[in-house]
Amino acid sequence: MRGVILWPFVYYKYMTGLIIPLLLIAFCGYIIWRAGDTFLEGSNYIGRNLRDGVKGATINAVASSMPELFIALFFLFFLQDISGFSGGVGTSFGSVLFNSLIIPSAAIIGVLSKSKKQSVEVSRKIIIRDGIWLLLVEVVLIYFIQQGQITWFESIILLLIYVLYVFYLFKTMRGGHQINYEEPFTEKDKVSILSAFIVFDLKMMLIGNKRLNSTRAWFVFVTSSLVIGFVCYFLVLACEWLGSEDYSIPVLGDFNGLNIPIIFIAIIFAAIGSSFPDTIISYKDAQRGNYDDAISNAYGSNIFNLCVALGLPLFFFTIIYGPIVLDDNIINLITNLSVWFVGLTLLSIVFYTRKGGVKGWHAYTMILSYFVFVFYILYKAYLN
Repeated sequence: MRGVILWPFVYYKYMTGLIIPLLLIAFCGYIIWRAGDTFLEGSNYIGRNLRDGVKGATINAVASSMPELFIALFFLFFLQDISGFSGGVGTSFGSVLFNSLIIPSAAIIGVLSKSKKQSVEVSRKIIIRDGIWLLLVEVVLIYFIQQGQITWFESIILLLIYVLYVFYLFKTMRGGHQINYEEPFTEKDKVSILSAFIVFDLKMMLIGNKRLNSTRAWFVFVTSSLVIGFVCYFLVLACEWLGSEDYSIPVLGDFNGLNIPIIFIAIIFAAIGSSFPDTIISYKDAQRGNYDDAISNAYGSNIFNLCVALGLPLFFFTIIYGPIVLDDNIINLITNLSVWFVGLTLLSIVFYTRKGGVKGWHAYTMILSYFVFVFYILYKAYLN
C-alpha cells in the first residue's frame, strides 16, 4: 500500500529529473545557435580573402567547433576521471557523425527544395582531400584508445596532425576561387537593442547597427566564442545530470537521472547541442551557393574536433594530472563503435563524391543512417 502511495511521487521525481536537464540542453543549444550567427558574420569577414573550400575547412570549422573544445575541457576538468574522458570523446565522435551526415544533408535538401535542381554539385577534390584527413584522424585516435592509456604524447600527435592539415590546405589554396564578402545587414534588418536582448541577437547587442570592420569582426568573433564557452559549462552539467543515477539542484531538491554511462549522453545530446554553429554556417553557405564550403566546413570541423577540440584539453589535463588509464569497458565500447564512426564517414564520402552530384535520396539516406546509429546507441545504453 505504501508503495502505491509513493509511486506518483517517484514518477514525478523521475520525469522531472529528465525534463530539467533536457530543457537546459535545449536552452544551451538555442544560445549556441544564436551565438553561431555572430560566429558566421565574424568568420565570413575575417576569412573574406580565403579561397572557397579553405575558408570552410579552417576559419568556419574552427569557429563552429568552439563548443566541442569547451565541452571536452569541462568534461575532463569537471568530472576528472574516466567519465570525463568518455564524455569528451563521446561528444567529439558524436559531432563527427552529426556534422558529416546531418548538416550537409540538411543544407542540400534545403537547396533542392527551393530550386529546380535535381542535385547539388560539390568539388570531389575537396571532399576526398578532407575525407582522407578525417579518416586518418579517426583511425589514429581509435588506435590510441585501444592502447589503454592517453598521455600528453598522444595529444601532441593529434595537434600536430591538425597543423599538418592546415599547412597542406594553405599550400594547395590556389585550387579554389576567392569569395567576396557581402555585409548581410540591411536597413530593413534594423532592430532595437531591447529586441536584440529578447532574441539574443549577439551581434546587435555588441555593436548595434554598425557595419563590420576588422576590429569589430574580431570583437564579435572572440566574444561569441567566450559566450559559447560559458554556456557549454551548463551543457556539460545538464549532460552529467541526465546520465546520473541521482543529482541535486540547490533550492529545487533531489532528482533521478537515467543512470547510464556519460558517453551515451555525450554522443547524442552534447554532440547535437554543440553542433548548432556548424549547422548554421553550412546551411547559409549552401543557400549562397558555396557548396564546397558548406561540406568542407563539416569535414574541417570534424578534423578540428578530434585533433584540437579533444587534443588540447587532453594535453592540459595529462600535463596536470598525469596519464588517463582507460578501463576495458571504455576500450571495448569505443572499439565497437569505431565500425560506425569509420563506416558512416566512408558512406558520406562516397555519396558526396558521386558523379552527377548529391541527389535528394542521398541526403535522406545519410539522415536515416544517423538515426539508425542513434537508436543503436540508445539500445547499447539500455543494455548497460
